[in-house]
Amino acid sequence: MSLLPWLYPLRFTLLQHSHPTTKLSSLGSKKFTTYRSMREAPKFWCSSSREGPGEFCSKENLEGKEFKICRPWHVPWDWKVTACVMMPYLISTIFTGFMESGGSGGLLKPYSETMLSQMHSTDEIAMQLFMDQLLKSVAKLSVLYMFVRPHQPFPDDIFSFRWGRPFNLQNGWILWASGGLVIASFAVFLVKALISASSAGQTPNQAEFLVQLLPFIDSSNLSTFWLLGTLGILAPVCEETVYRGFLMTSLTKCRFPLPVSVALSSALFTIAHHSPGKSIEIFIFGLLLGLVYAQTRNLLAPITMHACWNAGVIIILTYLHSQGHEIQKYVL
Repeated sequence: MSLLPWLYPLRFTLLQHSHPTTKLSSLGSKKFTTYRSMREAPKFWCSSSREGPGEFCSKENLEGKEFKICRPWHVPWDWKVTACVMMPYLISTIFTGFMESGGSGGLLKPYSETMLSQMHSTDEIAMQLFMDQLLKSVAKLSVLYMFVRPHQPFPDDIFSFRWGRPFNLQNGWILWASGGLVIASFAVFLVKALISASSAGQTPNQAEFLVQLLPFIDSSNLSTFWLLGTLGILAPVCEETVYRGFLMTSLTKCRFPLPVSVALSSALFTIAHHSPGKSIEIFIFGLLLGLVYAQTRNLLAPITMHACWNAGVIIILTYLHSQGHEIQKYVL
């Protein structure tokens, strides 16, 4: 008894009629019957169970089973929908970054300065940041839904949220999110170590979002709660739905190879964060988010990875501040 069916979940069995068969006629002479042209490529049956052959294995089926991470999405909308959704989003992102960085003659200052002059406590500021992020997320996702709704029903791997089998080796969302976090941690640490010498002595960019949040770190439990809600829930859900769930998949419809689509969506993801000093780290993190989503085809994976990263940063900085460390040096 062969052990191959037990060792490999994908088995290949030659068709029984893949070559001409020889039969005896009633007169005893040999009669050849050809069931397919000899020029036709050999075909196989694919089976993922022990009962026997299953679906017919074409080249596309084999690629879909063995190289799922490289398979493009079957996006039902065209490039016009992609442009209509992303263009206003990118314009607003660039405009927001321009205003927050003081590009309009310094009329607008960072949140940490502007809001403190208008409110009485950091708790109110943190709550206001949460409400702002909530309204922005609802608006962005509503616009996205308005344009893609006519193309329903979507394929199974478009805007998919599958809770089952979280630790599956092939596409488990918790397993791949955890692996992505580990790789991202090592990659960001390595990049930070390589560029730390060249950035020594530089003046920190006070317009970067994480620098603006420093006054709220460990100021109170309520401020920490609002920050975790903003960065650990709202931002990951909105950004991953837009950049990975919509933009990255749409780029594959525009004839871009999947690696190029991952890189382009990561580049726009980096620009939207308005953090020039952290561009390399954010870009690498975006690449890993895209690869995790390409493998799992489940938005829960990049959302979980993104949320754990953001929440981990807030929790670690809060702990270091409570121990008396100067946390500003950890975010520059």
